[in-house]
Amino acid sequence: MTTWSFRATVTALALTALTACDDGQGGAFLGGLGSGPNVALSQATMAFGAVTLVPPSGFCIDRRSLKQRFALMARCDKLGAPSAAADAPLGIITVSFSAIADGAELPTPAHTAQALSLQDVSSLQETENSVVFRANGPSPIEGMASQHWRANTRVGDQLMGLALYGPEDGRAVSHEGRDILLKLIAGSEPAS
Repeated sequence: MTTWSFRATVTALALTALTACDDGQGGAFLGGLGSGPNVALSQATMAFGAVTLVPPSGFCIDRRSLKQRFALMARCDKLGAPSAAADAPLGIITVSFSAIADGAELPTPAHTAQALSLQDVSSLQETENSVVFRANGPSPIEGMASQHWRANTRVGDQLMGLALYGPEDGRAVSHEGRDILLKLIAGSEPAS
């Protein structure tokens, strides 16, 4: 039963991310960075009110990407808020949510890698409620490295799946990327 929960949860995360891209929230969003009106948000209520998503310092949520179970974040200056960008690295963070049963274990990096066709899982860091790791896999936009950071974390009754992509050899794909995801988790957990 626990194994089924893992597979169902990882599959839900994969479908959520793919649905968002199919609805024009992936590549179209990335092509529009830096143009148009300010679309930067400093937080958003997600998963039908179950989670308050709080970006790490220097990142903002793109208002255009928001769905109840999906959001995209980028460095704030790319979303029309230059003063909020601080010293954040160039990168894109995707966030998806799915319900997780009370007591169910988080998907392991191996489960996530299998569900999302990822390879070369490394740099694993686990806590009681989260797992962060680096892996290789398809990037959402040309110019982003295939190596990126992933995280799965429990926030209340929701499983939050995170991915951080950055340019090849950029700061977001270095070990700094793990800290960015950990700060996102640390900011969102107490706010929810």
